[in-house]
Amino acid sequence: MSVGWFLAGAVLGIFARRLGSPLWLLWPSTIGAAATASLACAVAAHSGEGPARAFWRRLAVTSALLTAATVGQAFDSISTGHPDAMSPFTAVLYLCAVAVGVLALIQLPRPRRTWRATVAMCLDIAVVAVAASIIISHFLVATRSPSGSGSLEITMLVVVLAAASCAVVAVIKVGVTRSGAVNRRALWALAPIGLLGPLSWAVAPLLDSRMFLNLTVVTLPTAGLLITAAARLQVRAGLEPAGPAPEQTQRQAGHLGIWRQVSPVPYAAVAVTAILLISVTLRVGHLPPGLAGGSVVLTLLVLVRQLAALSDNNALLDRLDAQAHHDDLTGLPNRRLFTAGLARRGGATTVAVCDLDGFAALNDRLGDETGDALLRAAAERVAAVAGPDAVAARLLGDEFGVLLPGERAGVAEALLAAFRTPLRVDGHDLLVTVTVGVATGDGDAVPDLLRRAELALQAAKLTGTNRQREHSPELDATAQHHAELAAALRRGLERGEFRLLYQPIVELPSGAITGVEALVRWHPVDGPVVSPAEFIPVAEHSGLIIDLGAWIIDTACADAAAWQRRHGANSPRVNVNVSARQLLDPDLPGLVADALHRHELAPDRITIEITETAVFAGGAALSTVRELRDLGVGVALDDFGTGHSSLTLLRTCPVTTLKVDKSFIDDLNGTAEQEAIATSLSTIASTLGLRAVAEGVETLDQATRLHDLGYRYAQGYYFARPAPAEQIDAVLAAPVPVR
Repeated sequence: MSVGWFLAGAVLGIFARRLGSPLWLLWPSTIGAAATASLACAVAAHSGEGPARAFWRRLAVTSALLTAATVGQAFDSISTGHPDAMSPFTAVLYLCAVAVGVLALIQLPRPRRTWRATVAMCLDIAVVAVAASIIISHFLVATRSPSGSGSLEITMLVVVLAAASCAVVAVIKVGVTRSGAVNRRALWALAPIGLLGPLSWAVAPLLDSRMFLNLTVVTLPTAGLLITAAARLQVRAGLEPAGPAPEQTQRQAGHLGIWRQVSPVPYAAVAVTAILLISVTLRVGHLPPGLAGGSVVLTLLVLVRQLAALSDNNALLDRLDAQAHHDDLTGLPNRRLFTAGLARRGGATTVAVCDLDGFAALNDRLGDETGDALLRAAAERVAAVAGPDAVAARLLGDEFGVLLPGERAGVAEALLAAFRTPLRVDGHDLLVTVTVGVATGDGDAVPDLLRRAELALQAAKLTGTNRQREHSPELDATAQHHAELAAALRRGLERGEFRLLYQPIVELPSGAITGVEALVRWHPVDGPVVSPAEFIPVAEHSGLIIDLGAWIIDTACADAAAWQRRHGANSPRVNVNVSARQLLDPDLPGLVADALHRHELAPDRITIEITETAVFAGGAALSTVRELRDLGVGVALDDFGTGHSSLTLLRTCPVTTLKVDKSFIDDLNGTAEQEAIATSLSTIASTLGLRAVAEGVETLDQATRLHDLGYRYAQGYYFARPAPAEQIDAVLAAPVPVR
């Protein structure tokens, strides 16, 4: 509709002479444009909320006052027969409209700023204001009619200056302060409105020969069109999906480029002013005193603004440098700064690396916020141990590093001792130990000390927690061997070099096979057999245990399905060992379910063997075990009694079988004290309705004594050694009796 009013006014203005040029010709379209703008602002206010709604309500009032003032001026013009006639009442309405519009723009909220940003914003506003004053005053002086009415000249001058001020405020709000309450495109559509007044005065001499034209009917339809377009942009923005605009999000982020924080508006204002001053100088041969003074003030403001921008840029570079070399969470130097400092050293140097034992499980149990607080407390403890002459850094996750000059023999013990005191976190005392790796050296060895210390840390973790280890040349040789072994493991998986053997689990005293344990063996095509004790830890550390474990599960399910088809209900259950690394894989339950479905195997024919330490801390590993149990497969605790041995674990973990470690079986046929643990474990299993399987049975006497103590299932070399799947059928047909 607003476009229609604008086009109607333009067409009538062009063909006005043919229509007789009546004085009232363009007033209906002008009034219609103002009323339409008021209606559009009311619709935008209804669709917005908070500051945006208040802004569009004020703009609706502004447009309504403009409509009333236009009606008044039309009446004054037609009744007096003079196109520029304006009563005091009409002038007041115009001034009120401009005042409400300026108030709406001034009260737009802006983001909170630092004092540097506030100073820069004020300088930008001053630059724009001075430039606008120079431009507007030049046009007003150049186009002012010497024959006009004095009161009317003053009234119109105030209105035009107020409208121009409104435009300056709009430009500053959009381009400098970047207010986010109202749609940016809508504000940009509003910004040119105030400039219509000065521009109309520039063309005022052309209107003298056309009585039906005046400043109002020339500018107001365009203003109404711009206001309506802005309101439409606001309504459309409200219909878009919620969420910050990508551009706004990037500008509010901390990792912005320097140039993105520089507003182009002051520079555009200076450019326009410079063009104006040059054109005036070329036309009249000199600058009038007013323009010359304004140009001096503008130059000083630009100079101060550039100095402020240079200071801001330096501060920003310092901040970005600090962010690039320091950890956001703890405030300690990060790995980049740590390695850079290490590279600059040439003399004797000591590097210690430590990480928090069991932090992942603690973080899962206590939550991320408590985990972050724990890391901050640990960082303070490490920094206190390091001292003022050292560099303490957060290297990765829960891993911290200490860089010290000289050879410091006691740094590892100091770190271990420091963490024997609980950390105060959120009002609670948490006892968290650390494992430490240390490396010392000088000269060319210094840049490699971090790698050596981390290698020592990994070696220390293989022996347990709350331990320390110093780097030695043997660790480098072991690391090289493990790297080569990991590569060979990958090739072996691709070539199909792995085999599964099965060790029977028998029922006492008959010796009938009720289950088998799947044991993986590696037979490289170009070398000797590799012991599981050698390649399993490498597979765990390298992550290849995930792929190897998937192959084991699929092969074991295939063999179990074959036995089920041949032996029916008498087919053995197959126990498959699953490592702690596999239990942390969220895809493990799905992988087991797919293998059962693919081989058409009943879930109760498979038992997953896990260790106590893998699930003792709970968290993701325990959740995976519960998902596996929900599939219908059994769950066995392997080597029970040698780990944490928490009876609470038997309540929280859905166990179906306890496998009693060989170390307790070796003590049988001795005193009552030696047999007490084996007896207690059998009683616990029976009471809880679990199967108890004795491992490592090697003699008839052990098997007989186990049966006397209440054990009904056993496994060991006495009954059978691990054998390929095709030999299990023969063993099934010839059980080994106990008596």
